[in-house]
Amino acid sequence: MSETKFCISCEKDISAIPDSVIFNCPNCGAEIARCGKCRGREVPYTCKVCGFEGP
Repeated sequence: MSETKFCISCEKDISAIPDSVIFNCPNCGAEIARCGKCRGREVPYTCKVCGFEGP
């Protein structure tokens, strides 16, 4: 069973949104999920573990 992932910016389920990604925080390595819409609009995000801010 796979775990549902939610965008760190808009908190929507990323499974049905094209161009969504899951990657590791560049600072601490925590998992970050981003939907394709927020990525395309360059909506800022903040890592919930270390506070790293990214585009």
